[in-house]
Amino acid sequence: MHPEEIVAHFRMKYGSLSAYAKKIGKTVHAVSNAIRQQGYSLPIQRLVAKDMNMLPHDVWPEWFLYDGTPVSVRAGRISTVESSADLRRNGVAA
Repeated sequence: MHPEEIVAHFRMKYGSLSAYAKKIGKTVHAVSNAIRQQGYSLPIQRLVAKDMNMLPHDVWPEWFLYDGTPVSVRAGRISTVESSADLRRNGVAA
C-alpha cells in the first residue's frame, strides 16, 4: 500500500495524521516515519495496521511476512576478516 493511501485513511477518519498521532500518544513525525520507513517502529506500524482493520502484511507486504514477523532490514554480510587459523602458515599454534 502506498504511504499516501495510508495517510489519506487517517485524514478521512481523524481529520489529520497529527490527530491520529495524538490519539495513540506518539508524535506526528514518528507516525509518518513508521508509515514510510521499513523497521522504523514496529509497534507503531502494528497500531497503524490495526486501526485500518488490516494485518501488517496487508499494509506493507514487502516489510512483513504472512505471520506478522518483520522482514530483516539488515543486509546479508560476508565476513572479510581472516580467521586466526588462516593467519598461521602451518595451521597450528606456536
